[in-house]
Amino acid sequence: MKVTFLTVMPSPYVQDLFAAMACDDRFDLRVLYMEQEAPDTYWGEQVMPDYAEVLPGQWVGISGARVHVNPGIADKLDSLESDLVMICGYIGLTNQLAMRHLVRNKRPWCFWGEIPGFRDRGLVGRKIRSLLQRPLRSASGVAAVGSRAVEAYKELLLELNADSTPVHNIPYHCDLDQFRDAGVRRVSDSAPVNFLYCGQLIERKGVDLLLAAFCKLIEEGSDARLTLAGEGPLRTELEASLPAAVRESVSFLGFQAVERLPQIFAEADVFVLPSRHDGWGVVVNQAIGAGLPLITSDQVGAAFDLVIPNVNGFRVAAGSSDAIHGAMHQFVADRDFLQNAAQASEQLANRVSLATALDDWARFFQASLGTPQCV
Repeated sequence: MKVTFLTVMPSPYVQDLFAAMACDDRFDLRVLYMEQEAPDTYWGEQVMPDYAEVLPGQWVGISGARVHVNPGIADKLDSLESDLVMICGYIGLTNQLAMRHLVRNKRPWCFWGEIPGFRDRGLVGRKIRSLLQRPLRSASGVAAVGSRAVEAYKELLLELNADSTPVHNIPYHCDLDQFRDAGVRRVSDSAPVNFLYCGQLIERKGVDLLLAAFCKLIEEGSDARLTLAGEGPLRTELEASLPAAVRESVSFLGFQAVERLPQIFAEADVFVLPSRHDGWGVVVNQAIGAGLPLITSDQVGAAFDLVIPNVNGFRVAAGSSDAIHGAMHQFVADRDFLQNAAQASEQLANRVSLATALDDWARFFQASLGTPQCV
């Protein structure tokens, strides 16, 4: 089956999946990226595989969104003659040109996206968003990133009078083998509990809330450490906000190459993702692969598929440092629960394995094209 993905850029959210898909005989894969990398994001040097290419074009900033313009997209899609085209996202001139071109030419295509409309852009913004979402009425199917996104797209398609369009739950996946192989550190009753955050140091990720919660934990006399792996514009401000008594218990590692992450995760005891919003959060997959208990906010998409409250971790109210502190305190105070939660995470790892993802995608493609399933 010849499948083409149109997506923004090579990122950890898609690269492992595409590499695995390219090696699977069920798929004849092409990937079209709208840009090489975002100006505020760095994931290390990128080597473009032979199944992928970056389209000529540019982007413009409009109301906080980066709108991509790749004028040759229609001709490119025609030249590939794919059985099915996957459009990732609807905001951007390139996305709109691609969807509308495929509709006009009666070519089969599907949509893959995170939960829509999490930002309230006012009345005008909602009107514009509604117009941008309209082509989804003609999609052969929707691959929603996580169970919360499934609910949102079903509701959206109902509003578009297209509620017969199938919606499948296909979240982001990444290669977890190295996270499993690195082994999981098992905290002893006498060792500090090492909490780990991995991601950008930006306001949306809620790292300020995590630091406030951790400061309270240390001030109470808890034996804990916090490791922050990642870089961002808030780093200097975050470091300066730490009281002297807390500073020695917090490690800012800065940007870490992907190949270093398995070892960093293996040295942690609990993973924390306190985002004010995350459509999914592939670091949650990595934490599951490493067998780590989790604390996530209830605005992290992955939390509703991979965090079982009071079993392998906690979902806490987004924007609340007190809620984060309460969850951290429970892990410090109850080491038996910590160990049990770690084992529960290990048992969930197969849910987000690449093998599972490839089977899910094969079923989705075949269902969207109306062809017999052979998984």
